[in-house]
Amino acid sequence: MILTLLWKFKYWIAIGILLSICIGQLAYTNHLGGKLKDADSKCIAKLQEIEQKQLKALTEKQNAINQVSADYEKAKSEQRVQVETVTRTVQKIIDRPVYNNVCFDVDGVSAINSLITSDSSEPP
Repeated sequence: MILTLLWKFKYWIAIGILLSICIGQLAYTNHLGGKLKDADSKCIAKLQEIEQKQLKALTEKQNAINQVSADYEKAKSEQRVQVETVTRTVQKIIDRPVYNNVCFDVDGVSAINSLITSDSSEPP
């Protein structure tokens, strides 16, 4: 009797079983989709954190390079001032009247001696 009753409603039972399987599969798929979204958001956050660290490191390196460049330009300009000062002093000495036997006058000799004895890193 139960078998005949089941046989009579076999289509409805099959539809019920398939419907419950479909609903279970849909619920499981939604669960996995939520996990996938969480993993995706964590991955994006981690990538942004790495990118920020890289940008910060790049900025620090660029600042260090700029500081070295500024120091170099400062030293170069100090050296240029020293060279220009020496050149101008020498040109002034040469422009003065010179006698046949004497190449430099007393001012010229003292300027040359001061350049020889002074520290080369400081301008005269």
